[in-house]
Amino acid sequence: MRAVMLAGGAGTRLRPISAECPKPMVRFFDKPVMEYGIELLRRHGFTDIHITLQTMPQKITDYFGDGTAKGVNLRYSTEKEPLGTAGGVRAAMDGFLDGTVLVLSGDAVTDIDLTAAWEYHRSRRADATLVLSRRPNVLEYGLVMTDTGGRVTNFIEKPSHGQVFTDTVNTGIYILSPGALRRIPPQTAFDFARDLFPQMLRDNMSLYGYVSDRYWCDIGDSGAYLQCCRDVLNGKARLDLPVCPPPPAIPGLTVAQPSYIGRSVTLGQDVTVGPYAVIGEGSRLGDGASAEFCVLDGAVLEARASCRGAFIGRGAILKEGASVREGAAVGERAVIGENADVLEGTRIWPRKRIESGARVSGSVSRGQVLRGAVFDGGGTVRGLPHVDITPDFCLKLGLSAALAVKEEIALSWQGGEAASLAALALEAGVTAGGACVIRTDALTPSCAAFAGRIYAIPLSIFVRQEGRRLVLHFSDRDGLPPGRVLERKLESHTLHGDAELADPQALRPFRTVSGLAEDYAAAAAAPPCWAANGLTPVTASVSGGGADADILRRALSAAGCVSRGKDDGPIFQISGLSLSADLGNCPKADLPRLLGMMILIEAACGTAQLCLPYDAPACLEDIAARQGVRVFRAERDGEKARSLLVHQPYMRDPVFLAARLIHGCRKLRTTLRELNEALPAFFLSAGEVPIDTDQGAVMRELARQNPNAELVEGIRARTHGGWVRVAPLPSRRSLRIVAEGASEELAEEIRADFMDKIRTLSDGMCST
Repeated sequence: MRAVMLAGGAGTRLRPISAECPKPMVRFFDKPVMEYGIELLRRHGFTDIHITLQTMPQKITDYFGDGTAKGVNLRYSTEKEPLGTAGGVRAAMDGFLDGTVLVLSGDAVTDIDLTAAWEYHRSRRADATLVLSRRPNVLEYGLVMTDTGGRVTNFIEKPSHGQVFTDTVNTGIYILSPGALRRIPPQTAFDFARDLFPQMLRDNMSLYGYVSDRYWCDIGDSGAYLQCCRDVLNGKARLDLPVCPPPPAIPGLTVAQPSYIGRSVTLGQDVTVGPYAVIGEGSRLGDGASAEFCVLDGAVLEARASCRGAFIGRGAILKEGASVREGAAVGERAVIGENADVLEGTRIWPRKRIESGARVSGSVSRGQVLRGAVFDGGGTVRGLPHVDITPDFCLKLGLSAALAVKEEIALSWQGGEAASLAALALEAGVTAGGACVIRTDALTPSCAAFAGRIYAIPLSIFVRQEGRRLVLHFSDRDGLPPGRVLERKLESHTLHGDAELADPQALRPFRTVSGLAEDYAAAAAAPPCWAANGLTPVTASVSGGGADADILRRALSAAGCVSRGKDDGPIFQISGLSLSADLGNCPKADLPRLLGMMILIEAACGTAQLCLPYDAPACLEDIAARQGVRVFRAERDGEKARSLLVHQPYMRDPVFLAARLIHGCRKLRTTLRELNEALPAFFLSAGEVPIDTDQGAVMRELARQNPNAELVEGIRARTHGGWVRVAPLPSRRSLRIVAEGASEELAEEIRADFMDKIRTLSDGMCST
């Protein structure tokens, strides 16, 4: 039986632990983590193993050689250009495509029963079998959904909070029959999860998921690495750990179990080890030193130095009295000076030196974890200045943006000095990362998105101060919120400190773009293809002051509006991306009702397809269907929806929407009040439920209880004569509920009912 081990990973999120070696060669209980994978393969009869290499390949080949010392036969395939997971396997198996092969990741810790998985694959006569594992927190993994017979039904690669519909994750262990192998194009970048398996699913090939109850852990970052060490010490994984002699009898030595003490470890008097300490081969602890819940990989703790809940790399030294706290990681051969204090979450890169007595956080660590998530949904980052959104955070976010985009990034801001300071810090980060800053005079988030679209700027960031809060709006070159892939890159680099500073000689000067307000208002006011000839005046006005209102007044004036008084025609109110209209003797028309009016206008003018934002009410789709208009949803309907949204800015931009409504009223010789009366009654009721358990677990149970629900960004289901949408909030442990009903009472009833359901589910899960 043949196997392929993927060993090309660089382990960027695991740095500084993996800064000096490829991720599969990271030491784990005194052996490279990849060695445990080879031992697992050998135990299950896989002795012919093909290894895919890319990052620092010689470190792997020098250590393992031809595999004879490990009782296996190793063949190596080095990728000159990244080929992806599937492309790398195809290259490694060139000449061996006629047999079934098992694929195993070289940087995961597992004792999964590969023999049982192989027999499962054979019994199902599968074209491919994915080995799955159940995880409580699945946001960092690819999810695989299966039916009751084990057949794969859906993939969700790196889900958002609203896409956690299963707890079975892709372990990266696959069994591939020849038919699956031959579908991988040679010498082409091709991925299993993004390319091969979705393609096989579309073509109705037999794709199965084998759910294992054995241990599996992807040591993706330092937190996962430390947790995996604790799991092994607790006996959750069956690994062939090195056999080590018991510690010698030393005065005052305390070893709390479970702990691991490797060979050639030197321990002084009054030393405390454990619980949950991994003291690697060659480590040395001086008198009075302590190491608890941590990993010392051949490191030195001098007298009275302490480490708790952290990782200390090979050759690193904690001088007398130094301390390293929870969640920190110190790279190889770094030196922490006497009585220095390395704070929680800090990262010290290899060979860095911390001065004696220093109190270190993010200044030398290339990043400190400040938030659990960066984005709050819709391409926005929200928080309090100097609390959630600090200058240091903005600097790292700007640096991360430069690393992710590597081209031009537009920056603008509006509001008070907190917004100005955040924008300056973002600009410093973008510049330090080597990207070109474009300073624009956009004064609203929609105007900033418009500029990105007109000038094809890869990423635009608009900082808006709303009272005591800051909101950072991100948009891409299409003027839309950046996709989840880019969001996750920005989050990873910002939270884990992976971004590199550019060469000072390569820093680029900023440039400016001005006059955007006039261009934006003119573009919004441009008549549609169906517009009526001539500019018959339409009465409308805008209340309030500020940049939002001024731009909207310009656009409405250019669209042919006149204002004759507050009782004559609609009065628009605008704030950021929100729009409403006072229509006189009826309730104020909010944004959802204005979108409903737009649907009526577009239908009457012959538009056949429209795209709605995903969070727009579900009843708008019913309204469109009755008018013969097909609705697509952003996030749900892929590239078609995105293409429509790019060409229909009035469905997402408040200024474009208001101006197009005016053109529609002129064309149809009607008023917004009459259009509002033509819409069916619908009401929204929103609420938030804090929960004390895992958001994903509650969402999975809601999905199970509502089998016909739409599962995209959260759950949308028809219920009690109305609709409800439930989605988790990334920034806190809460679920947001938005209910829709034909009456205000019904909407509130639906909301209250689902809030009670969620509380009951959360309480039940906490009690078990």
